[in-house]
Amino acid sequence: MKNRWLVVILFCSAVLSCSSRHAASASEQTGKTSPGLDKVISWLPADTETISVANGPFELKAVPSQSENRDRAISDMELAQIFEALPLELLQFRKNALARHFEGKRIALAVEGARHFHSPSGLGEGLFEGCAIAVFVDNIRDVVDSFAKENRKDALRVEQIEGREVLAFQEKLEEDLWTTYVAFPSEHVAVIATDRAYLTEVLARRNGHKGPTALPKDLPEWKYVNISSRFWGVRHYNKNQAGCDRYQPQCDPSSPFGGRKAANYPDEQAIGLTFEFDPSQGRTAKVTYLSGDPNILAKINTTTRGPLGMGDDPEAKDLAIRSREVVPGIVEGSYSLTQLRAVDLFVFVLMGRLGHPIYL
Repeated sequence: MKNRWLVVILFCSAVLSCSSRHAASASEQTGKTSPGLDKVISWLPADTETISVANGPFELKAVPSQSENRDRAISDMELAQIFEALPLELLQFRKNALARHFEGKRIALAVEGARHFHSPSGLGEGLFEGCAIAVFVDNIRDVVDSFAKENRKDALRVEQIEGREVLAFQEKLEEDLWTTYVAFPSEHVAVIATDRAYLTEVLARRNGHKGPTALPKDLPEWKYVNISSRFWGVRHYNKNQAGCDRYQPQCDPSSPFGGRKAANYPDEQAIGLTFEFDPSQGRTAKVTYLSGDPNILAKINTTTRGPLGMGDDPEAKDLAIRSREVVPGIVEGSYSLTQLRAVDLFVFVLMGRLGHPIYL
């Protein structure tokens, strides 16, 4: 079976067709019963290290998969589809068992929160604790009923967590056994998680449990990302989750701490990273890297595999990468998203930077 992030690069074109229609505010579309961005982020556990966001509304429609030539220009629709899919990657479990039920439903907001990244047993995507939260414009009661009816018999177990029914499923991807938890805390919200404890806290916080905020607003990363963009993400590096020692043997291969690893740029003064892309503003994506090292730009310019680099793949030249220093320690990269295969490379590398590397 293909690993998840190789599939997600093709996710929308092969599995989902998403309309690129966009409104200025998700809250205007969903009404009083559906949560906005601040509320959804408040549900995430405090030690969440990465969030990625797609602002809607956009519509999901299932279409047959098909092979195609990827050595060509990418259309506006395809470009939007790829980025709409990123926070919703967890919908792909069990050959899109849940995604198929969302045909025709409009998503106002999609958020993925993740933490505790570590290497897979062999090939495939690195494992993590986290969840995808989809906030729908439409009432999804029919999806809840049809999904439960169709899949309950195949669930590993069905249980109550924080007053909500949760269906748990298991599947083997490459050499690892993934457990996926599915909950519908309201008629406008779906939560798909990889970890029971993470899901439990999300549901508890939604029920009113108070606690420290994930990625609090005083972090410096928030100065360098526009949350009004269609697509954006933030990672605040956490040394306590880096691992790779005798006390925490599960290693985060994407963490900048602890020296060279399989999917990182080593930087003991690393702070965080942001990205944003808004198709309404053109075909350029932006990645900003924050470090306590005032000479970081000169250092990363010596390698194609730094936090702004895309490696030595031939497709990298089509990204027309440009880097600049915003202030000492803060560097920004821009990327031209015009060629389909180059966009595939950009997404592949970006998700590794955000904690989702793939071992090939």
